[in-house]
Amino acid sequence: MVNDVVTHRVNDMVKATHKPPARIRYEQSHPTLSCRLDKDTHDLLKQRLEDLGGVSFADFVKDSLGLLQLRMPDIEKIKDEAYDQAKKDNQIWYFCAVCRKRIDVEPNSDSHKAIIGYMKEYRWAHSSCHGGART
Repeated sequence: MVNDVVTHRVNDMVKATHKPPARIRYEQSHPTLSCRLDKDTHDLLKQRLEDLGGVSFADFVKDSLGLLQLRMPDIEKIKDEAYDQAKKDNQIWYFCAVCRKRIDVEPNSDSHKAIIGYMKEYRWAHSSCHGGART
């Protein structure tokens, strides 16, 4: 009776989960690779992968074998794109009173200075700076 219970448990542990045929073919054509590294080397590898734009270990190996060409991200291009997007999202503009087309206000331009002058002349400020009341 004890042997039946043990045999039943062993059989439950031995049963493999069912894998679809496509998964089996994928695993056969893409074998797993693993290795052990000391902590310093592991940290260096993680940093290198991050420096390359967060590429995978597999892509790093392919690059090392000449099968893939990895490039460092172009920091200047990223900065320019971020600046352009921020400028687009936060730019001050108004519509022309005649043609109704948009006029972008460039920093330190005559329009920009006129807006600042108008706001000073009419004492525009935070409502909290005016004691909670707008004037």
